[in-house]
Amino acid sequence: MANISENHEAYAADYDDQVRAYACNIADLLFGMCYAYIQPGMRLMDAGIGTGLSAELFAKAGLNVTGMDFSPAMLEICRIKEIATELIRHDLSSAPWPVEQGAYDLVICCGVMHFISDPAVIFEQARRSLRAGGWFGFTTKVCLNQTEANLNYRSQVSDEFEIFSHSEQYLETLLRDHLFVRVKRERCFVGEDLFYLWVVQKNNLKG
Repeated sequence: MANISENHEAYAADYDDQVRAYACNIADLLFGMCYAYIQPGMRLMDAGIGTGLSAELFAKAGLNVTGMDFSPAMLEICRIKEIATELIRHDLSSAPWPVEQGAYDLVICCGVMHFISDPAVIFEQARRSLRAGGWFGFTTKVCLNQTEANLNYRSQVSDEFEIFSHSEQYLETLLRDHLFVRVKRERCFVGEDLFYLWVVQKNNLKG
């Protein structure tokens, strides 16, 4: 299996067209779930911004977007769209993220965690990046049966990527460990795959 970063680089130019062809609306749905908590001028970190599809509606709503991704080709497409005020090349699974502690009102991570075997570092760094009371919106692939649900994750190998389904129990443990309170969770289909969309809040009393 080819390196995941090489695969993302390879399809960067066609990514937006592929999303439209697949009728994938997960970014729009996550924006809708976060809408009640945002105001113009807020600072947003899009962790795994790619070409900017997940951040686009937040930028239109007046948020100041910082994007982080490991793919130079994806970041270049995002830069041309002028969605973000700052773009950072960095692997999300590598800590610490090169951002100021407590700098953001909202962190999103849309369509990313199913490429990562253990998302614990993303929860840790999202908490570090958020102010007290800040919001974290993210998506995860749903474990579809009880056998999978008993695992921290289950992987599925495609021709290009290894895909991970993280159990609800493990994700809830990560929320508790990293001082997040679940506010909303919904399910949606992306093609034949089922995903959770989550909105959680960082504990107001903790740093």
